[in-house]
Amino acid sequence: MILYGGGDHALGLWELCQLAGVPCKGFFDDGEGPFALPESFWLGPYDPNRHSEEPLIIAITDNTIRRNLSLRVRHPIAPALIHPRAYVSPSAQLGEGVVVLAGAVVHSQARIGAHTILNTGAIVEHFTEVGAFCHLSPGVIAACRSKVGDSCFIGSGAILVPNAHIGEGCIIGAGSLVLGQLAPFTRAWGHPAKPQEENPLRKA
Repeated sequence: MILYGGGDHALGLWELCQLAGVPCKGFFDDGEGPFALPESFWLGPYDPNRHSEEPLIIAITDNTIRRNLSLRVRHPIAPALIHPRAYVSPSAQLGEGVVVLAGAVVHSQARIGAHTILNTGAIVEHFTEVGAFCHLSPGVIAACRSKVGDSCFIGSGAILVPNAHIGEGCIIGAGSLVLGQLAPFTRAWGHPAKPQEENPLRKA
């Protein structure tokens, strides 16, 4: 395993690899530090020819950066990296590069898209769909048969009720309660969550 990124999130994944018994050869980072990981394991900026057969996880929390880096990475992307103290149903489907952190739960028939982060204690209930390049922050609950589009960020402790649907690129504030549907690229927060302003990341 190789990590792409040397910051705080990468440190968590580094420790996860140790807990799960996954050997980690080092990390790429295009910066010059300081890093949260030991600098002795820094492999330098991304180099597609270095350990080219080794699977890689993009260890960066920003959804847009993670998506952009995925377009240039030539290493094979690792299968989902799951913390030993997370639960993933055998009938759930997890895409490549997914990260499931401690205490997270992925229930029956849930589907998680590639390169998505399910942070500490996040819960994805049965038959829920979460798109690619999302980040469900600590304590998020996506209730049964809810849907989350690609590249969404959901803040800590937010709740999606059963059958809620948020479109691509939505940003949901911490502690919000999502009822019904939110259009793509909506910024929303509150209890219940209400649209606040257009997401500046919206495509032209």
